Amino acid sequence: MKKTVFLSAIIIVSFFACKKEDTKAPIQAQTFEINSTGSTAWKYFSFASNDTINVPDPANSAAWDIAFQRYRIKTNGGKSGSGSGSAANSYQKGLIGFDALKIVSDTATFASDDSISIAIQQGYAYYVVNPVLYTWFTLEFATQGTQIVPTDYIFIVKTGTGKYAKVWFKSYYSPENISGYVTFQYKYQPDGSKNLE
Repeated sequence: MKKTVFLSAIIIVSFFACKKEDTKAPIQAQTFEINSTGSTAWKYFSFASNDTINVPDPANSAAWDIAFQRYRIKTNGGKSGSGSGSAANSYQKGLIGFDALKIVSDTATFASDDSISIAIQQGYAYYVVNPVLYTWFTLEFATQGTQIVPTDYIFIVKTGTGKYAKVWFKSYYSPENISGYVTFQYKYQPDGSKNLE
């Protein structure tokens, strides 16, 4: 009888010990402002590094995840790179949507980078960008000129190595009102799962 009680106690302790080990700390939200004021150079960003990185050969590198050139954004996949990058719109909005998006849905529709026609001052030009992430902003016409205003959607970005991050683009202007400074908040899941919490 004592032997049975002892074994039962070991099993119970082992069960709770395993449960404790399975509990992971939630991933932390990060906010980053990227200087993408240049109209020709791309700025490459790594979620794992939480920073811009130097990428000598972007087309053949999995080190970068998203890149910025003014208001244009590309991912490391499709026509932009050799990685697994793509993006989907969750159609959630704002802080409520950011907090509500807890997992990458199996029905999320991801798009890889492709050539799309983009309006410029001289007319139109083709740029290779991510077509989903090109919807991160709208144009508003005001007395001080055309302003880029975030749509407030929460996007899911698949990284160059096939991991996931949820991204909320918040601003296109610096505190001094200089255009080309993109501020975004994100949560990156380093373990490769679809959990975004």
